[in-house]
Amino acid sequence: MENSGYAIDRSWLTEAKESISQWSYIMLKDADDNDIDWDWVRSLDLEHGIGVASPEDYEAGAASSVHDLLKADLAIRDRLEAIIAKMSMTFMRDFDRRIKTYDLPRALAYADRRLNDQIALLRDRGIAEGLWTVEDEDRQRVTVPVLTPAKEGVAVDDIQDRTAEIVNARAERRKADRAKREAARAHREHALFEADEVRNGSVEAGPDESAPIESSSDQGSSDYLIEGQPVINDDNPAVPTVEQVNRDETAVPEARFEKSRHAAAEHVAAREAARPKDYWREVFLPGRDVDKVMGIDLETNGTEPYRAYIIDVGFEYMNMRSPRPADAPTGYQYDKDYYEGGDAYDQHRFSFGVTDEAARHGNPFIIQLTGIDIKQRVGADYPMFDEDAEAQADLLKRLTAQPFVAHMATFEHSFFMLNVKGYAEAYRNGHVTIIDTLPMSRLWDEGSIPSEEHPDGDNRLDAYAKRQGALREDDAERHLGLEDTHIMLLAMKHHLKQLQAEARGPWGPNGKAGVGGKRIVSHRRHWRR
Repeated sequence: MENSGYAIDRSWLTEAKESISQWSYIMLKDADDNDIDWDWVRSLDLEHGIGVASPEDYEAGAASSVHDLLKADLAIRDRLEAIIAKMSMTFMRDFDRRIKTYDLPRALAYADRRLNDQIALLRDRGIAEGLWTVEDEDRQRVTVPVLTPAKEGVAVDDIQDRTAEIVNARAERRKADRAKREAARAHREHALFEADEVRNGSVEAGPDESAPIESSSDQGSSDYLIEGQPVINDDNPAVPTVEQVNRDETAVPEARFEKSRHAAAEHVAAREAARPKDYWREVFLPGRDVDKVMGIDLETNGTEPYRAYIIDVGFEYMNMRSPRPADAPTGYQYDKDYYEGGDAYDQHRFSFGVTDEAARHGNPFIIQLTGIDIKQRVGADYPMFDEDAEAQADLLKRLTAQPFVAHMATFEHSFFMLNVKGYAEAYRNGHVTIIDTLPMSRLWDEGSIPSEEHPDGDNRLDAYAKRQGALREDDAERHLGLEDTHIMLLAMKHHLKQLQAEARGPWGPNGKAGVGGKRIVSHRRHWRR
């Protein structure tokens, strides 16, 4: 696991296990609802590697069984990642602050990345030995490598990657849980509706003894159910029979009562149907007073923060309302010469590396997407971000100083959680504010037209930046940290200016005052005696 050229102190990985007692008190089950064996977690050698293979086992023709090694490593990874997947939610819901730090999840993710590198090299060995071929396949929410036997008698069923199966099953459970919560919410609303009927009189409830005897109008009385729609008459709240109607002209006929009651029920149903579906990214929208922000974009060699490495970081500052600081340095050159300088200042680009194992495996897709060849990202010139304490501390200081902006910000947030020491704690304590330009594009950009390919409109950074005049129509998103950060902030500033002129977005009826964005609010429990 050594990157040649520099020494790294990994003692923090072992020290992180000191918080296992805190985690075990709060978190009993993993993301797949299995009991967690915390003694097993404590036994893991996070500093030196948690896989069963040694470097000699990566070589074609080694005496060891590549099938058995791969099977054992996959079992460890599935078990470990189910624990990591549950830790973020557990940490954020620890309102009593029994869990002091997020170091343990970061340490487990650190070890899992190296384990994932090992798994990739074992697959490569099987290819080199002619045992199987590997092709990536899209399976609903994730892409997984699929092994196909290259000759008769090679068993691969028990060494297939189960990530898609696991992730999709979790998503279905979350969907079922949401449906259950929605049903419970509907039940509560129905109970309130029925309680209102009881309070105001209905077939089941009979007369409302508290109704005023001499009242001549229902308006303003408790007999009004929903938005001033009268259900029954004050003088005789009970539903009358035909005989009652014949002898008492003040009674409300049953047919009229049922019509009124059905109208109220239909009103509730219509209101429910008109309720917009929850779009969870709305909480990341900016407010009308947002000004100084730091835009940031990460490039990685994968999508999962517990498997992939951060290889490129770009960030810069821009003021959305006030003038650019006069003393801010100028003259930074972007990869694209035509990029509008705008009001950006304090730009930075940092390159990071990967393990020797990840470099050996390579990643052709990342070369095609970004131009970065991770096979060249080793050695002293390319420290690994998850081992660079100084880089993490500098970034944390910046991330907590003002709101940070990203496009699909949950991606950056998830990598910060498992890579930046202190970020999770700062976020939980409300010191991090996140603004996302993705919901700005989806909700406030009329040019984001739904299509068969993009049911919610084309809200990629590339498309959003072009619609907002931050990227030429004949060009494309660069997929480099600083360049993508720049076009994102320019698009955001142009968009906010347009929205303000048209009294939309933050300046519309549902807009937010202040900075806006997502920020955790303390939910410490206050016990009553």
